[in-house]
Order: sequence, then structure tokens, then C-alpha cells
Amino acid sequence: MKPITSFLLCAALGAAITTVSAQDADLASADSSNFKDKYPFQYERWTASKADTVTGDMIEAYPALAILRAGTGGPAGPRLLKLRGHYYSYLDFATMQDSGIPSGGKNDNTSARCLVCHSTLSAAIQDKDGEKVLLSSKWSKYGKDGFHPVGCINCHDPKTMQLRVQPTWLNKMLVKAGKPVFEKAGNDRFSLICAQCHYEGYTKTDTEALPDNPNAKVINSFTAWKNGLDLASQEAYLNDGKNFENNKPHVDLIHPLSKTPIIWSIHPDFEVFKTGVHGKNGVQCTSCHMPKVTEKGIKLTDHKIGNPLNNVQSACGQCHGTKAETMAAIVKERKQRAETLRVNSMNNLAAAHLEAKKAWEVGASQEEMKPVLAEIRSSYWHWNSLARAAYMHNPDETFAGFARANDSAQKARLLLKDILVKHGVTNYQVPEFDTKEKALALLDLPQRDTFIKEKCNSIEKDFAEWRKTPGFKEPQMPANIESWYERECKK
Repeated sequence: MKPITSFLLCAALGAAITTVSAQDADLASADSSNFKDKYPFQYERWTASKADTVTGDMIEAYPALAILRAGTGGPAGPRLLKLRGHYYSYLDFATMQDSGIPSGGKNDNTSARCLVCHSTLSAAIQDKDGEKVLLSSKWSKYGKDGFHPVGCINCHDPKTMQLRVQPTWLNKMLVKAGKPVFEKAGNDRFSLICAQCHYEGYTKTDTEALPDNPNAKVINSFTAWKNGLDLASQEAYLNDGKNFENNKPHVDLIHPLSKTPIIWSIHPDFEVFKTGVHGKNGVQCTSCHMPKVTEKGIKLTDHKIGNPLNNVQSACGQCHGTKAETMAAIVKERKQRAETLRVNSMNNLAAAHLEAKKAWEVGASQEEMKPVLAEIRSSYWHWNSLARAAYMHNPDETFAGFARANDSAQKARLLLKDILVKHGVTNYQVPEFDTKEKALALLDLPQRDTFIKEKCNSIEKDFAEWRKTPGFKEPQMPANIESWYERECKK
């Protein structure tokens, strides 16, 4: 038998990456290679995203992220990987430290809902068993069904190949926001198809009766689109307790250091884009990320979803007459400006969390801290909503939003300075967090090493067990591919 490291990376990354065990023929549509004969160009371009192999430890690069993301990642603490091609969507989910430790059923807390944005399995499962079954199951239930990254049926009906969205929350939230449902959205469908995953929302677990489970815990999704897609409108919605059953503002987590009730904005790419200059003028996500290209005299959509700058002529040239090098220079300038604002606000926000922790330690009251936590909450909402490629999706919102995040963080720090002085603390020096090691040391993570070891063992044991499923193929793997497993488990 091959060593597990070879199996894991081989099964996750090879040319036949989308494999289905023989006993699960009903999930065959999850295998994107089943469509390659009928759609060879699209399939070849989809597999081309495997060339986008580069990932990386974002907390290593930006240690302040450990402070901002405290309270996530389980006992091992926060983690964040640099994004790469869709081809690796399942690998990077399956091997991250907090995707559950299914070994022996222990700590199997990862919902199969995660597959919606990481695997074609979600679409196949919904076609076969229904959405509620997927949303009430654990991910490990489907581990034996092989490695399937985001692919054909996440966006296409496997029978007709027409565009479709399977998550029912999307149309419900569009109606709530007074917008056309997907099927009647015209050209906006080419952005809404991406909004299935590239959106900001929140979840609520409801107990529902299903045929095989009368007390199923179903994780349902919602958005804050009712008042508008811009960040200010979404923030106002989430802060208004009238929108929630408990009559309180929405909270995703309580930050363990500052005790701030955080809105955990993840990736509102759709919302930020649609409120920017391109989105307002009818440009769609696919216009730039999947531009039209000519293959054997036929104009087709490029299914190698990636950075438009890798294909400036097709992505930008269809509307702009600007030379490729000029366009690249414009993007570089915007990116550098956004990076400066992002890093400054990130460091101020991290310091505010640490100063708030100190204030609580010396006896600050809830009433004293209330305005502080409100500023930190708002700062993080704007900061994390814009932390990806928003500088191109919506440069105006990006620059104003990072400035807002920095302003709120600074306001919080000024308030905290007065509170600390009031409680007898003068000239408080924020602990250093300029390396990943220093930042993680400021968090209470006594089980970090043990948890990581357990996850590594889980990957080795559970994936080996799933591999025994009859019909499980052995795909080829690229050499020297980076992953969380390679970085943490093979030290």
C-alpha cells in the first residue's frame, strides 16, 4: 500500500481527481471527468486551474491576523490559507486543521454544508437525497465518495447543462431583498451563479423532521441583503435586533480577548462587486473571471476561473482599449494603496483587541466597554469584508471601508486609553505580535500541538479507510504540492 501522504495528495490532486466509488453510482455526476468527452474544451480549461498551485500561511505573512481571528480554528487556534485555484477547493478544505476530526467519530463537528462551496458532491447529494439531508449531515459521511473539487455541477444541471443554483436560500434572500430570483435575473445570473459561495451570510440551526431523522439539525443560510448590498446597509441590518428571533443584534462569535460580539464577515465578493462601478454598469463576475475566448473558430466561455490579469486582452480588452501593461499598472497601484490601508487598520484593530483585554483585567465595567466594543465590531466588519480582491471589485468601497475600519479601531483605542488610566494603568504597552509565534502566544491555546497531531492522525487513518471503498480510483498527483498537511504534519 502506498504511504498515506502519497494517497492523500494523489487522491486530492491528480488528473482523475473527481472519483466516485462503485457503490455510489447515484453520485456519478460529481465526477467532472464524466463531462469531458462532450465538453472537451471546457473540461480542459477547468482542469487548467490545477496550475494555480501556490498557497501559503497568511498568518505567517500577517501575524496580526492571529489576533483578529482569535476564537476560530478550534483548540489549534486561527489559521488562514492563501487562496488558489478551484481545483484545490476540496483538498484545502479536507486537510485544514478545523475541518473536524472524524477518526472514530471523535469531534466530528464539520457539517456537510461545507461541501456546498468546496465540492461537486454537494450538488450530487442534493440531486439524490435532497438539500435537507445534506444540511443535516456530517462531512465524514461522504468521505468515502472521493475527492471532488468545485466543478461542473456546482453551476450546471447535469442533465441539461443549463446554469442553475441549488442552494434554496439564494432565491429566498433575493425575494426578501426585492430582487428577481435567479431564473428571472437575466444577465445577473452570471454573477448570482458565483454568489452561491462568494457572498456574506449567516446560518441558523433548526430542528426539522426528515424521513430518516425526526429531529434533524438542519443548518439554514441567510443574508443581510434586505436593506441593500453595500456594507453600511448590511451592517445596519445585522445590528438591528428586530431582524432576529432573540431581538438582539446578530453575533457570530464573542472574541476571546476583547469580548467583542463579532460579525464574522467572510467573503462578500458578490455584494462588494455589485455595488462597485463594474457591477452597477452590468458587468458580471464571468465577464472578467471567465471571459469569452475563441477555440477552433467558436467563441466559448473560458472555464479556467482565475485572475483576469492572466488574460488581460480577453478579460479587460472586451471593454477597455487600454494596453495590458497600463491596465496592470493601474491594478498594481490600487492593490498597493489597499494593502497600506489594510495593514494599518489590521494592526490598529489587533492592538485594540489586546488593550480591551487589559481593560477587562483591571476592572473595566460593561458600561465603560460598550462603546469600545461597538467600534471594534464595526472596524472588523469593514476590514474583513474587504480583505480579498475588493480593491478591483469596488475600489471606492475598499478605500473608504479600510479608512473606516482604521478610524473605528483608533476610536476604540482612544476610549481604552482613558479607561485604562481611570483604572490606574498608565503607559500600557501592547505586547508585540510581529511574528506568528508571538501572536499565537498571546492566545490561550494549551491544546494546540495535541489538536494538530490528532488532525494529522485523522487524515492518515480516515483517508486510508475511505480509500478502501470498492471502485475508488488512484489518480496521479503533481509533485511537491503544498497543503496544510504537508506543512504541519510532516515537520
